[in-house]
Amino acid sequence: MIAIVTGASSGIGAATARLLVKSGHIVIGIARDADKLDSLARALGDGFSARACDVTETAAFTAVLRQTADDHGRVDLLVNNAGTARAIPIADTTPAEFRAMHELNVVAPAAAIHALWPTMCLHGDARIVNVSSLAQLDPFPGFFAYASSKSALHLLTVVANAEGDPHGVRAFTLAPGVVDTPLHRALLPDSIEPVDGLSSTLSANDVARAIVEIADGGRDARAGWVLAMPSPAAVSSLRRWVIEHPGGGVEIIS
Repeated sequence: MIAIVTGASSGIGAATARLLVKSGHIVIGIARDADKLDSLARALGDGFSARACDVTETAAFTAVLRQTADDHGRVDLLVNNAGTARAIPIADTTPAEFRAMHELNVVAPAAAIHALWPTMCLHGDARIVNVSSLAQLDPFPGFFAYASSKSALHLLTVVANAEGDPHGVRAFTLAPGVVDTPLHRALLPDSIEPVDGLSSTLSANDVARAIVEIADGGRDARAGWVLAMPSPAAVSSLRRWVIEHPGGGVEIIS
């Protein structure tokens, strides 16, 4: 399997790269931090290739993607993991702040799908994993820009899965809860305490295992869906949300 993972220098991306390489796959990791990528490449060996690139620089990013497709002849897995999160009240969310969040969380994944689409459709049996967040379903206050970007990311999944189906291209949205990563620690410096002895956070490895399961075809029956992944402490509250919002909170009126 030829896999491309964005945001591969740390957190979920690095954990996913490690697990994919361990499973015998070839991984091309993309991130801005060249030093961290090089360190990961030294640790993982020949199964991992580092490509330092800012995914919001569309021309450079898509050139890396197309070159990768040309070099390997195919791309079997695209993991759109690079992203950012900030809690900003609506009153402080300027158009510039909103655009910046969407450039990284939506436009960059869209550019990646567009760049790799011809190759993935030509060879088939390919998968796209868009790493979202439970915030797309039930956002905290302050996630005006973040939650909307993740909701938009899911609609990329829905359309890509529908258009890709005749060609054997499947797309998935993986929406984890709070994940203990550098991004989370920067956003919420205070740790989230366990609830009734259950962890309130997931590890990067937890999410990476889910991505590899998707890559291996284990979730193909739910292509085009949101695969929600709450922490152990949040399972019951998410179940309540699903019950209270049947059909995703959609009501038909006439």
